[in-house]
Amino acid sequence: MQLRCSPRKYVRYPASVQTDSGAGEGTLFDISPTGCRMQSNATLTPGSYLALHIEAPETDALLAVELSIVRWHKDNQFGIEFLRYAQGVREHFIELVEDCRAPAMSNQSVEAESALSTVSA
Repeated sequence: MQLRCSPRKYVRYPASVQTDSGAGEGTLFDISPTGCRMQSNATLTPGSYLALHIEAPETDALLAVELSIVRWHKDNQFGIEFLRYAQGVREHFIELVEDCRAPAMSNQSVEAESALSTVSA
């Protein structure tokens, strides 16, 4: 099994999809700086190229991923790899995922220390 190359954050962002064969709507899940899982009414197959416009509530404007590729498809869900971003978009994804991870990591550390203290007592 191949490990993910970057952490992911569970989100539920509406997005529009544009392909050579048309347009569609979808919802992004499990987003990372390098890709996402997406559910869509668009007809996409592995190897298909697409552009995404994502409505993230943390931003005032749409986030544009100019070029993406479908890596896998199961039912009406797709694994999307981001290939080319509009200026500043990749940095936004990095910040979004890192902001999510920081509190969880510190909470886990506190819980782990607490558990170790209990065991050693």
